[in-house]
Amino acid sequence: MQIQSNKSELGLTILIIILSGASASLLLLPPLGVISYATFRDVAIIPSVVIIFTIGILVRSKYPRLTSRLFIGMVAGVIASFALEAIRIPAYMFTKWIPMDSMISLPALLLTEKITSLSEVKQVIMQSGVPMNLYHAPMDIFFVGGLWHFWNGATFGIIYALIIGKGKWWYGMIWAVIIEMVMMMAPYLIIMKGAFGIEHMDGYNIFVVTLIAHLAFGAILGIIVQKWKKDSIPITALKGGKFNEN
Repeated sequence: MQIQSNKSELGLTILIIILSGASASLLLLPPLGVISYATFRDVAIIPSVVIIFTIGILVRSKYPRLTSRLFIGMVAGVIASFALEAIRIPAYMFTKWIPMDSMISLPALLLTEKITSLSEVKQVIMQSGVPMNLYHAPMDIFFVGGLWHFWNGATFGIIYALIIGKGKWWYGMIWAVIIEMVMMMAPYLIIMKGAFGIEHMDGYNIFVVTLIAHLAFGAILGIIVQKWKKDSIPITALKGGKFNEN
């Protein structure tokens, strides 16, 4: 019975990890024209949020370890996102090492269909004066973009907490480097500024500042998860039925 229970918990864990990838996939699939941003929002992002919360709430009695990891990772990811923003926002507002508010205002314009593709970005900015920074972003853009961006941070926290267990705090920084590398090769960035942002300024600016921002995110995430989590059991141990810690 314990083995079967652990296998069920492992299955739910894998499902949550897959669902947690829906938010960040906004940077991968819609930019390639596979699906529109609005459709992706409606069929992937919103349903994934609902299902993740539903699982976390409904299984809290049967699988307290899973629920604990889920919500600890979620909160830790949101908190860590503030550390990332402390670097990212000055990087585009003052130093211009990031060309625009590419993680809140721009995704919000796409998600709300004020623009429908990344190829429209330069034209929209030049002709209509759509604000691309937090100083002037309309409230709906600020709200939608902020929700997406911080939920993105939450999902990275969820994945980390579910896979790593308690772990060393600096594991979070390794996770952050993985996130950075994927983001630097994402179609979202390549279409606008080339892989690793090589077409912007001196070529290294976007990569350097976002790497620093993600390392700050990873450090805070790793520290919080290490401090809050009660067990260090990796998810691979669930298949054997040997552990039953909460």
